[in-house]
Amino acid sequence: MLHAQDYLQVLRSRWKETLLVFLLVFVSCAVITKMMTPRYSSYMTAEIKPPREIINVANSGVNPINAVMSETGSYMQTQFEIMVSQQNLIALANKLDLPNEWKTDEVSAAGMLSGMIRIMPRKNTNLVDISVTGSDPRVAQQICQGVVDVYKEIREEKENAVINEAINKRYEVLRSRQDELERKADVLRQYIRSGRYVTHLWDSNGSSAPQTTDNEESILASLNSQRLATESEIAKMTVHIGKLQALKDEDLLSYVTRTGLLTAESYCSAKVRSLNEQFNKEEDEKDKMLLSGYGERHPSMLRLEEQHKNTREQLYAELIGMRDAMADQLDVKKSELRDLTERCDAAKDRLRDKTLEDQKVKSALQEYSAEKARFDKLENDYIADKMRMLAPRTCLEIYSRPGVASVPSSPNYRLNLIVGAVVGIVLGIIVAFVFDYFDTSIKTLEDAERGLGLPVLGVIPQDAGLLILQGNSSPDAEAYRILRTNIELKKSLYKATTFAVVSSNAGEGKTTTLSNLAYVFAQAGYSTLMVDADLRRPRLARYAELKSDLGLSNYLAGAKELKEVIFQTSVPNLYLMPSGPVPADPSGMIGSFRMEQLITEVSKRFDVVLFDSPPVLGVSDASLLVSKADATLLVLQPRKMPLKALLRTKSLIQNAGGQLMGLIMNNVDITGDTQYQYYTTYYSYYTNDRSRKEPVTPGMAAASRSAEKTKEHHVPEDKGTDDGDMY
Repeated sequence: MLHAQDYLQVLRSRWKETLLVFLLVFVSCAVITKMMTPRYSSYMTAEIKPPREIINVANSGVNPINAVMSETGSYMQTQFEIMVSQQNLIALANKLDLPNEWKTDEVSAAGMLSGMIRIMPRKNTNLVDISVTGSDPRVAQQICQGVVDVYKEIREEKENAVINEAINKRYEVLRSRQDELERKADVLRQYIRSGRYVTHLWDSNGSSAPQTTDNEESILASLNSQRLATESEIAKMTVHIGKLQALKDEDLLSYVTRTGLLTAESYCSAKVRSLNEQFNKEEDEKDKMLLSGYGERHPSMLRLEEQHKNTREQLYAELIGMRDAMADQLDVKKSELRDLTERCDAAKDRLRDKTLEDQKVKSALQEYSAEKARFDKLENDYIADKMRMLAPRTCLEIYSRPGVASVPSSPNYRLNLIVGAVVGIVLGIIVAFVFDYFDTSIKTLEDAERGLGLPVLGVIPQDAGLLILQGNSSPDAEAYRILRTNIELKKSLYKATTFAVVSSNAGEGKTTTLSNLAYVFAQAGYSTLMVDADLRRPRLARYAELKSDLGLSNYLAGAKELKEVIFQTSVPNLYLMPSGPVPADPSGMIGSFRMEQLITEVSKRFDVVLFDSPPVLGVSDASLLVSKADATLLVLQPRKMPLKALLRTKSLIQNAGGQLMGLIMNNVDITGDTQYQYYTTYYSYYTNDRSRKEPVTPGMAAASRSAEKTKEHHVPEDKGTDDGDMY
C-alpha cells in the first residue's frame, strides 16, 4: 500500500516533467484567451413581489390553485422561468423590433434571446440577478431592461383580471355566511336569558370555559384543601401519640423537645412551656454553681436540687396530661375529616353537572366564534380587495438598472489564466505519476533485491558526509556500521579480503561510500587500505585531504615500490593508495600482471582492501578490476538507473569473473521514503541528538595534513611472516 510520502517522492523526482506540462497548458490557455471574441454584459437586480391579493382570494375558496403556488417555494422559481419563457421572449423581441434588426422571425429571435439571457435567483430571497451578454453593449442593455418590463406588464394584466373575478365571488360568499352566523347567535342568546351565565359571554372567543354566576370549582378546591390538611394533621398526631405512649419521663421530655411539640400551641399548653423553661433555667443555674466552686453538699446546691426535682415531677405530670389531650384532639379531627369528605363528594356532583352544561355552552360559543371570525375575515377581505383595486400595486421592484458596458465581460483573462494554471498543475501531476508508472528504475529496497537477485547489504541516507571529517559519532556513521556488519557476516563465505566497489554510472556516490566504509572498518580495528583504482577521474585522495603525486599508476609502471605509494591517514588503521598520475592506457595497467602482484601483496598486509573503480558501463577498467578482487560491492542510487542497465552491469561483472557480494543503496531519502524507515530507524534517533557528534576542531584537519607531509610512510608488514604487529 502506497503512503503519502511515496507520492511526494514521485513529484520530487519528476518535477521537470510536471513543470513542462504546466507551462504548455498555461501558455496554451493564455493564447486561446487572447484570440477569443470579446462579449459585453449588462446586469440588473430586481425583486419579484409575491401576489398577496391572490393569497387572500385563495383563502376564501375562490382560486386555490394560485394560492398553493404562492405559498410554496416553487412559486418564485416558477416566476423566474416565466420571465424567460417563449411567450415573454416573443413579446420582448416584438417590443424591441429584433426580428427586423436580426433579419429573422419572432420565434427564432426568441431562441436567440434565450441564449443571451441568464436568470440567477438569490438563495432564500425574492431577488433575482438578470444578465444579458452579447457582442453589442447597447443591445444588451436594452434587452436586460426589456426582460423585466415585459414580465411586469403581462403579470399585472393577468392578476388584475383574477382580482376582479375574486371580488365578485367573495361578495356572494359573504352574503351566504351571514345567515349561518345569525342562527348560531340565537343559540347563545337562549343561554344568556337563563341568567346563569355572565352578560359578557359575547366577548369570549370560545377558547376557555364560559363564566357563570356560581363558583363550584373554588368551593370544591377549598374543601379538598381542608380535607388534605386534616388528613395530614391526623397522620402526624397518630404518629406522635404512638411514640408518646411508649415513652416515660426523661425520654418523653426529650421526644417532645426534639420534634417541636413544645412549641406547637395546638398540642402543648402554656403551663407545659413555662415548666419546661423553668426546668432548663434550673439546669443552667446548677451548672453555673458547679463551675463557680459550689460543692454538691452546699446548702444552696441542695435547695436548688430540691426545687429542680419538684419542677421535673410537675413537668413530667403535665406531659402525660398533654399526651392524653392529644388523643382527645385526634378523635375530634377524625370527626371533622368525615364531615369534610361528605361535603367534597356533594361538591363534586354539583361540579360534574355544571361541567356538562358548560361544555354545551362552550361548544356553541366556539361555533359562533369560528363563524364570526370567518364572516369578519370575508368582510375584511372584501373591503381590502375593493381598496386594493384603487391603490397602486407593483409586482416587481428594480434595485439596480442595467448600464451600457464599456469593457468586455468575457473572456475573463484572470480567471482563464487561473484555471489554466490549476489544470496545468493537475495534468503535470498526472503526467508525473504516469511517467513514474512506466519508469523501470530501481526505487525501493525490495525492487533491488527482487530485480537483481542480490541482497542489499546497506542503506545509506541522503547527503551523507565524509566520516573522516565528521567524526565517529556522526549520525551517518551508523548506516555504514550496518553495512560493515553485513559484509563481515559474508566475508568468510567469499574468503574475501579485497573488495571492488563499483557502480553502473557516474554520480551514484561510489567513492564517498568507499571512503566511509573504509573509515568504519578502521574504527573497528581492521587494518584498512583504500586504493584509488579510478585512473581516469581520481578523487579518493581529495576526500582524504591527502596531497601527493605518487600513487597506483607509479607502482603499476614499476617506478615506485609499494611502501612508497601507500600513505597512512589521520585515522588509525586507515591507509590510502592514491591513483597517481593519469596514465595513457588505464585499462592496460589495471589488467597488467603487476596489478595482480599488488592485490596479492596488499591482501597479506591488510585485513580489508577497498578498490575504487570507474563506472562499469562507462569503461572496461571496472570489469578488469572485479575479475581480480575477491568480492564486488555494487553501489546504486534509487530512481536513477533503469533495471535493464543494472542487469547489464550485473552481467558484465559476472562475465568478467567477479563475485558480487551484494548491493549498497546510496543517497536514499529515508525521511521522505517511508519504505526505508523501518530499515533505518536509527537515523531519526541519532539525528535528534546531534549534540553527540564529535566536533572536528579547526586544527584537526590541518594537523592531519601536516603530519602526512612530514611522517614517513609506514606500510604494514606481511601478516603471515610476523607476529601480527602491523607497525
